[in-house]
Amino acid sequence: MPRWRTPEKGGDVMRRVLSLFLGVALCGGLALAQWVPHDPIYIYGNKDFTWENGVVGGSGTPDDPYIIEGWIIDTLGYDYGIYISNTTSHFVIRNCLIRYPQEKAGIFLSAVKNGVIEDCAIWGGRVGIQLLAASKITIHRNAVGYCDYGILISTGSNDNIIYENSVIACGLPARDEGLSNRWYHEGKGNYWSDYRGMDRDGDGIGDSSYEVVPDRYPLMEPVAELPPEARPMRTLDLSAVEERGIVALAPGSLVRLTAVDVGVGVDKIFYRIAGQDWQVYSEPFPLEGAAVIRMEYYAVDKLGNREPTKTLTIYLDAAPPVTRIVPGDPHYYAPDGKLWATSHTPFELLAEDDSGVAHIFFRIDQGKWRAYEDKFYIPGPEGPHKVEYYAIDLYGNREAVQSVVIWKDDSAPETTSALEPKEEESPFEEKPAPEEARGIMPQPSPEGPAPTGGPEEKAALYRVNLVRAELLENTGVGSDWSFAVSLDGTTMEFAPGSLPLLLYQGEARELRFEFTATESDAGTSDVGSASFALTPPWSPGSYTLDLIVYEDNLQTAAARALWRL
Repeated sequence: MPRWRTPEKGGDVMRRVLSLFLGVALCGGLALAQWVPHDPIYIYGNKDFTWENGVVGGSGTPDDPYIIEGWIIDTLGYDYGIYISNTTSHFVIRNCLIRYPQEKAGIFLSAVKNGVIEDCAIWGGRVGIQLLAASKITIHRNAVGYCDYGILISTGSNDNIIYENSVIACGLPARDEGLSNRWYHEGKGNYWSDYRGMDRDGDGIGDSSYEVVPDRYPLMEPVAELPPEARPMRTLDLSAVEERGIVALAPGSLVRLTAVDVGVGVDKIFYRIAGQDWQVYSEPFPLEGAAVIRMEYYAVDKLGNREPTKTLTIYLDAAPPVTRIVPGDPHYYAPDGKLWATSHTPFELLAEDDSGVAHIFFRIDQGKWRAYEDKFYIPGPEGPHKVEYYAIDLYGNREAVQSVVIWKDDSAPETTSALEPKEEESPFEEKPAPEEARGIMPQPSPEGPAPTGGPEEKAALYRVNLVRAELLENTGVGSDWSFAVSLDGTTMEFAPGSLPLLLYQGEARELRFEFTATESDAGTSDVGSASFALTPPWSPGSYTLDLIVYEDNLQTAAARALWRL
């Protein structure tokens, strides 16, 4: 049984009346006005499941768990709304409202087993619900909204079930660092306000899994709703924001003002919005209307010392973050826009947002979505690889999925006078001419040889095309380039942006192409050359050719440029 406090005179009667009131109200479904205010609850072991700590019934057994129910808890000035650690007794946290957990978390369970959190609403803070080294916890039918982090299952938290919750406009909706946690039950997952999947069969379950945590059955509509008055809150430490003088908040946010005085302490904070009357700050206030708001403020300490009036510009941020991918070395942007890299090229994802970025997610080649934490590399074979990514800001604004194709090349160049065909894309393509150009190859007649004057066999015609020229390396040679190719005494100039270029069309024969690349300097131009030969018989194929240009035409020079044709 719970450890009830020894009542003073009349206290036992009042406690019974309150318990009866709660029992009747809860059976009918609590309206907000019927919830009873309570200070934040801290339980440090089984012995602390008491009336003073919000327990209204139960004995802590599986059949009769302790019940914490029917409270409305304001957490301003406290780290947590409900904190429970180092317990093994069975308990249920039910039908509680926890508002504005600005410091740490609304509900926090640490080193705890055998608990249930259900039908609660938590909003306007840093973390909604967090488990740390907790197991056998059921989180069911709760509404968590307008928090930096929604539901966090932290290290050492295993064998927990999380389902039919609504997570609304949170920066990072969820995170799972534990093992064997299940984000669905009996074919039902959770509602995520940032889920972008489809429900083609109309069964109320998303057709694809939620990518942030392994929720296989995301709900299309919320099961649990936040109260109508729920909204974001942002604490503005005026001593910290004054350097920038600019801050971004979610539309509809409540603003909480704090200030610091190193002496006797702050007595009052005065503020006004858009030049209106000065007010003494007493409680969080809403920001509505314009997208840009000008607030003036000053603080007075307990000796009457007043700081100068300061101004803060507040932007109401409804825009999602913007993320870009940044390759490390080695990498190369080709003239056609392709991004080339190797297995050893690191990549970073950098996101920008006025209010701050909560998290970035990415995946490679349609794989599993992962939270971005540090530089990553492109796995797999050579060739194209697709990287997709997006970010979420602290107010739940989610960026549309961005993507980039990265071409991976780990092969060393090969330079020869006559190149063998390779099974890869190349700047040179030998292709038979269309059938109408080659003519029809005659076939023997069943009755004997074709009569004199019949069709004669025509020689096959081929085309040789230069399809690309890419700068793979340039360590200081310069950037003013020109190119030429010579065949049979005829020279053609070309530019990488003008390709493909027809180099030859005709019958198969001995061909030798001479390519030159020239970087024009004020003095002596830097010139590199390479040759390419074709010898009959020809067969369709593709080839590569590397062309190196050295600074001042000295092969011992440190500066060089490498072009791949």
